[in-house]
Amino acid sequence: MVELAYLLVVGAIAIQIPIGILMYFDAKRLNLKNPEMYWLGVGVPAAGFLVILYYFSERKSLPKKETNDL
Repeated sequence: MVELAYLLVVGAIAIQIPIGILMYFDAKRLNLKNPEMYWLGVGVPAAGFLVILYYFSERKSLPKKETNDL
């Protein structure tokens, strides 16, 4: 049973890391404020899937960087 738990956690992380990388670059492309916040949110093994769902459902209305921010 312990091996199954390890397999599920490793599988979840293996799925979430590539999605997190894609989300980071997508957030940078959309010029969102704090794109690394979404990447870090995906890194949490169980809650990361909630961050992924939130990001993709709200990505057009997330706060953008202002033009004078560098």
